[in-house]
Order: sequence, then structure tokens, then C-alpha cells
Amino acid sequence: MRLRTATVSAVTITLLSSGVAAVAAPATAATSTTSTSTSTSTSTSTDAARQSRTTALRARVSAPSAMTSRLNGGARSRYLGTGFSGIVLDEASGQVLWSTRTATARMPASTQKVMTAFTVLSSTSPGTQLVTRVFQSPAVPGNVYLRGAGDPSLTPAKLKTLADRTAAGLRAQGRTSVTLYADASAFPAPTNATGWKSSYISGKEVQHVRGLTLAGYRGSNGSIAAANTFAAHLQKAGVNTRVGGAGVTPRQSTQLGESWSRPVSSLVSTMLSVSNNDYAEYLLRIAALESGRYPTWANSLAHQRSTLAAAGIPLSGYVNRDGSGLSRSNRMPVRTLVTTVDRMWDDPQMRRVAFAYGAMPRSGQTGTLRTRYKATAQRCAVGKVLAKTGTLGDAVALAGIAQGTDGHTRAFAFIQNGNTRTSSVRGAVDTLATATVGCR
Repeated sequence: MRLRTATVSAVTITLLSSGVAAVAAPATAATSTTSTSTSTSTSTSTDAARQSRTTALRARVSAPSAMTSRLNGGARSRYLGTGFSGIVLDEASGQVLWSTRTATARMPASTQKVMTAFTVLSSTSPGTQLVTRVFQSPAVPGNVYLRGAGDPSLTPAKLKTLADRTAAGLRAQGRTSVTLYADASAFPAPTNATGWKSSYISGKEVQHVRGLTLAGYRGSNGSIAAANTFAAHLQKAGVNTRVGGAGVTPRQSTQLGESWSRPVSSLVSTMLSVSNNDYAEYLLRIAALESGRYPTWANSLAHQRSTLAAAGIPLSGYVNRDGSGLSRSNRMPVRTLVTTVDRMWDDPQMRRVAFAYGAMPRSGQTGTLRTRYKATAQRCAVGKVLAKTGTLGDAVALAGIAQGTDGHTRAFAFIQNGNTRTSSVRGAVDTLATATVGCR
């Protein structure tokens, strides 16, 4: 286990494997927004898996003829057409069992979140938590700062708990009124991603990404919304509070309280399960921040690309413009997508997070696949397809793992662009995944 420390002026916090912070002195202005509990290194297990795969490649795997026939038939669906690309791999050997139009890069829709998940899990420890803190100015003790850590799961309930603790500290000083400032400086000022429609923000598809926000907020400024919510709870706790707008926490400020998010691994699981766009965009930036880059769009996307390249994932034709897959400028060949799925499955630590029950959607059971696979011909695949869905107005995608009826595990990626009959395209894609399972 590698211990990691966060130094706070005269204070050192040692972060233990349990995620508990051992504090050596009273807290002052923090310089870290995240706390990490375990090592990020999974290279040994991953290298071993790849070596095993290299050995397995010597034994050629033949695609079951019935499966190939069903995939060929399914790919001829009138709902897929020439706008469709697909690929199926034998997971153990990496051998391509079936493919079509793999060189064409298409809009991946929310299967882009697979790339985000891989990037985050490669860049952070599973126990990393995002810590929202409250500070008091040393020069003007009546000024209090709510400093965000890029936590998209900061709820009103968490802010109430934080306000209660903060109010207790202020009352102990005899202070009954403060001016509160919202510190969102962990991230740059928000802008839309290349390829986002303006309606994505107004239509509540995603919120502007800020260093401080309120979970699920869909108004104009999540930072001020979080500050207003916190101020209201301080008021109820006996401290008169005026919100002074945005502000940056002064150096050497005294910490009054903190709120820890769920582990990042849990946020990744939620992102995959329900296709949470907010989580995807925030987590993309957290990954960049953990790598030492200030999380602008350019830096965050560059970090993702370098992370994928370092893992040996083919990037020819791959264009990434956001973390959620909302961007209509994203482009992805199915080979890039299926290789990323395959790498995540090979890595034991990533598999435990991304493919756990309640994370990657399961056919007919959980997440965005819960209501699918109800057709008679698809019911035999219920619970055997673990895959990320993707949907835009004219794009449908599905990528993940199929647990074969013959005992073989297969990785697959299917993307269709150009057909606006979403329900019908989903049905056709689910038929292909059912064939990959090997249902008869």
C-alpha cells in the first residue's frame, strides 16, 4: 500500500487504506481537493493478463458458426444499414470473431463514458474521495468560503451536515453572522464542449462543469446554488449568513469543516449504470487534476488520450470532445471501443469496479438495460450482457461483455449512426448482443 499525504499549512493528513484521515494538528487552508486511499498501480496484474493473452493467441479460436450466421443476419437489419459498425472479440485470446466496417469512426454517444471510466480508473485510486471544505479568512474572520473539489454528488443533505458542523465552530467563537463566498477555483470557468448543442444546458442534459456545484442542479450557476443552499442551512443553525458571490479562499485560512464524497470508484459505477452526464464530465476533469494537469477541456481531453495510448488502445480515427458522449463531434471506431472494454475486463481492479453488479448495465436487470431484452428471442440473454448503452437522436451504441452460453466470454462494440428510429435500432443492436451470447 502506498500512503499519500495532503499538507495543509502546518498540518499533515495521512490518508490510510480505510479512507480515514489521521490529523496531526488543527486544520488550515487546504491545498488538496482529493484524498486517496490506495495505490493507483495495477500494472503488474494487467501485464500478467496481457502475457497470458499472448500465450492464448497461439491457440486459434474459431467463432461458432451459428453465432457468426446470426450476427451476419442481424447486421443486415434494415434499421442498421451502412451506418452500422460492429466487432466481436474472444475475450481470452483477443481474436476477432466477427466484424463489419471497423475502420469507420462514428459518433459513440454515451459509450464515450467507457473511455471516461477507463481514464478515471487509470488515474485515481478506487478510494479517492472529493473533499468539499469550509474555511474562515484569517484577516477577516467574518468571511467564510465554501471551497469545492469538483464533487458532482454534493447534495443539499450533505451541505446541511456540513453547515451544522460549521455553525457549531462559529458559535464557539461567539460569531453569529458571516459573509459566505463560493470558491469554484478547482476548475476553470465553464464553457461548452465542442459539439455540444446549446439545448444540452437549457434542456437539462448536463450542467455547466464548475469546481463547486450542487448535485443535479440545472440552473445557471451551480456554484452559487450550492452556496445559497449552504447559507440557508447555516441560517437555520443560528448563523446569519449573506452570500457574497464568488471568491477564492485566502492562503492560511482556517478550516471549519469538510464533506467527503463517496469514493470515485462508486461515482464511476453510478455514471456507467444510469449514464450520468454530470458525473462523466466532472470525473474526466478529476482524472486530469489527479495527473497534475489543470482541468481545462484541452488538458482533460489530452490526458484521456495519453492514458488510452499508454494502455495500447488503438486511437486512429478516435476524436474525443467530452467525457459524456453528448458531443456530436466525438468519433470512435468500434475497434477503439472494444479494445477499451477488453482492457477494463482484463484488469482485475477495473473489472471489480466497472463490471460489478449495479455498475455496467446488465441486460434486462439493471441500469439503462433494465427495461430491454424483453422480446421472446432475447430473453435467454437476460443478465448475460454487461454493456454501456449510448443514445443520441441519430446514434445508438452498445459496448461491453457477453457471457456466452458455451462458457466463452466475448467483448463487443456496436455503433449505428444515421437512423432516428431509436427504439427499432436498439432492438436490432440487442439482437446482435443476444447472438454474441450464443442464444439459439
